[in-house]
Amino acid sequence: MGEIQGQPHRFLIDASPRGGFLESRIASVGGKIVPPDFTKRPGLLRWLFGLVHQKTSWSPTLIVGEFWRFFISISKHREILSLLKLRPYAEFVEKYPGFALKYLVPNYLARGITETERVSCFLHHHRRMHAALPESVLRRILEGDLIFHEISCRGNCFALTIGSPSPPFDKEGELSIGLQVDGKKILSMCFTIVPGWVLKSEAEEILLISRLQGAPGCHPQLKLVRKCLYEYSPKKLLLAALEGVADVFKVSTLEAVCAINQRSYERKYAGILQHCYDDFFSKLGMNTTTAGFYFCPIPIEGKPLASFEKRSRARARKRRAIRRQIQWACAAFLLGATDRTACSCFGAACSVPVPGAAESQPISISCPTVDCNLTP
Repeated sequence: MGEIQGQPHRFLIDASPRGGFLESRIASVGGKIVPPDFTKRPGLLRWLFGLVHQKTSWSPTLIVGEFWRFFISISKHREILSLLKLRPYAEFVEKYPGFALKYLVPNYLARGITETERVSCFLHHHRRMHAALPESVLRRILEGDLIFHEISCRGNCFALTIGSPSPPFDKEGELSIGLQVDGKKILSMCFTIVPGWVLKSEAEEILLISRLQGAPGCHPQLKLVRKCLYEYSPKKLLLAALEGVADVFKVSTLEAVCAINQRSYERKYAGILQHCYDDFFSKLGMNTTTAGFYFCPIPIEGKPLASFEKRSRARARKRRAIRRQIQWACAAFLLGATDRTACSCFGAACSVPVPGAAESQPISISCPTVDCNLTP
């Protein structure tokens, strides 16, 4: 027999982490044969494959329940499909098809949210994003984290980021605000713009915090942030950015999961999650709702300056200046690419990059300066 000529074909599994649970696919390298694209399953089959991948065990009751909830929400699913045909969602879903189905996973956003509520949350959030944000900003947010504000202090760089959460945290919220120290992410908060009725609230819509946790081994960096920023809680830095998001979307209500409703809750982690969620939100002055979430209005009211001791009042003023800087910077980043006067309503003078010229650079804000070189 003659020798077969030509380059051998090598098949790889491309499992990009940005794609979620449906992004594994076969690719050909060094040859002309292209194997079938198994991600292009019919909608129902794709949904089933995704759910099976997420659950380690299934009962007949659970299977019937998931089918029933899927079919009673069929009109909402069609609305989502229509939304995802719009730019820039269409290009993003083509690259990462799992994005279009992640809301079907049980305990999406929080424990106890029903199928109908999950569908409504996903649809509401992305409709608001598409309607309020410039296409260029939305496209970049979908692709991952972007730095919108930086603070240089004692040779360290503290950066705040906003973007879509990466797996496995993409089921815990549709947007993420993060804190980096010298390029390493140490803290992140996932949240979603949801209809008020989902959380049994009279508010038209709510910013729902569904994840607020630090990275393992990041305690030294968290202490450094506190030391440099006048004992300002790193978690409150993220809340300041969230208030900037609330300004852009005109949302006046904030709610947050309690430990037992957090998607990753397990009894063995109960103490850790209680400290991360219940203790923090209670100290912040948030009250619990009948639906089991923490609640407060936006803006989040801090302690009056007069309530601080005289020697602590100067630090409190500096912390508030930092908070305003972050809030304005986040709002400017989301709005500034096309609306150069949008930030004026927040009391800040915004320096906005020309679209296409320096899009990767964070937006700079002119507001009260904070001398981070002073000893706290």
